[in-house]
Amino acid sequence: MATDIFERAGHDRIAVDVDEESELEYWVTELGVSADDLRRAVEAVGHHALAVREYLASHTTV
Repeated sequence: MATDIFERAGHDRIAVDVDEESELEYWVTELGVSADDLRRAVEAVGHHALAVREYLASHTTV
């Protein structure tokens, strides 16, 4: 049985993985951004979730 991506514990949410479709879907939903914006953020600051959140907060408009 596959683990539901939205039910994983917080400690599994340290890194943003944009290469796995289910992970990408999780982070797009969690952060409220497009897949392209998320990929740009990861490219700019790496995979650490906090760095990605900070980058998106300062580089996206609502």
